[in-house]
Amino acid sequence: MFAVLLAFAAAPAPAAPPPPAPPHTVSGVVVEPETSTEIDKAPDARTRSAGGVDDALGDVVAVWPKAAYAAGKDGRVTLSCLIDVHGLAEWCKVAAETPPGQGFGKAALEMKATFKLTPAKGPDGKPVAKVMRINVGFHQPDFQFDQAEFARQMWNISHNPVQQMAPIDVPVKQNRLNFHAVTMVDNPVWVAAASFDDVARAYPAKAAGAEGYAAAHCEVVRAGPQAGALKGCQVIKETPKGRDFGRAAVGLAAKFRLDARALPNAPPGDPLWVDVPVRFAAPGEQADRTVKAPVWLTHIDIARAAPSVFPLKALEEGLKTGRGIARCGVAPDGTLSDCVPDAAQPEGEGFSEAVVKLAPMMKLNLWSADGAPVLGGVVRFPLELTLPGAAGAGSR
Repeated sequence: MFAVLLAFAAAPAPAAPPPPAPPHTVSGVVVEPETSTEIDKAPDARTRSAGGVDDALGDVVAVWPKAAYAAGKDGRVTLSCLIDVHGLAEWCKVAAETPPGQGFGKAALEMKATFKLTPAKGPDGKPVAKVMRINVGFHQPDFQFDQAEFARQMWNISHNPVQQMAPIDVPVKQNRLNFHAVTMVDNPVWVAAASFDDVARAYPAKAAGAEGYAAAHCEVVRAGPQAGALKGCQVIKETPKGRDFGRAAVGLAAKFRLDARALPNAPPGDPLWVDVPVRFAAPGEQADRTVKAPVWLTHIDIARAAPSVFPLKALEEGLKTGRGIARCGVAPDGTLSDCVPDAAQPEGEGFSEAVVKLAPMMKLNLWSADGAPVLGGVVRFPLELTLPGAAGAGSR
């Protein structure tokens, strides 16, 4: 949760506060308590919030820390983000911000859904995931003359001699962005989301076979029987433009619903908003329904779980650690179902079969970190089983 000023929407009427949040969940948004003030001098990309945008990232929604904007303060942030093979930021953390303590780092993180970069290339020329640095500048909007009013008054002077001695009174205005105070849900826990079939059906006819990306910015219903549902969605990022990816993302947003128990305790008068990133695979790639960037909502305590499932054959051979993979479907509530053993290290010792036994303990968020579906897909759940006391013992 983070209170910001955000462009492109109007504030709704106050709503009742939501119920308390549930226990800890996993998040792709990380804010480290201590960050440097040394802004990266040669980042992989740059953008500006308010007043304009940088061509490295294209159009982005403008986000500001509320108190800093009111005080007229500018700021700069360097984010360190894992940019995946699609050029999307799967997770980001604040590497540096200046001035410190003004909330610029957290505000920059709220822009993650609008980041779309050219991915890094591997030795074979194919896209690879890589941690990149993104600079975000927060600059107060420039004050400008109202050019239309100035032209009107000049016309009057030129056509009315009586007005030639009158002073010109041209109002000064801020930039075109209309800011309003909102609270963002930065760790959304979804209880409903679009499926692989939904996204495939929503693929725009105008897309002509291209891969697309769009982010919808939506208001969250905070109370009542529809708590957690989304409304008033609007496009804050679309690439490539002109192919209806934004419209498709807004249409899909109706299928999303947040866990009402996990809504942040924002002030009653603050509207609650969330960003929904959607990546549209090209038609030729839609058959691949592997969840490549799962967001896990649960953990397994390996120290406690490993002894109960550790393969007997591996024990007899003196092994104390091994890695297995369960290949599973995803149930409507995000739990894993219909799991089967996949590859293991070492093979033939029963480690993947052991991981299959633990897989029902895991639960996925219903939307992945790369803006793709989970429902109707297949996920690979890797787990290293290590007996207590052996090197590498720990938890997942």
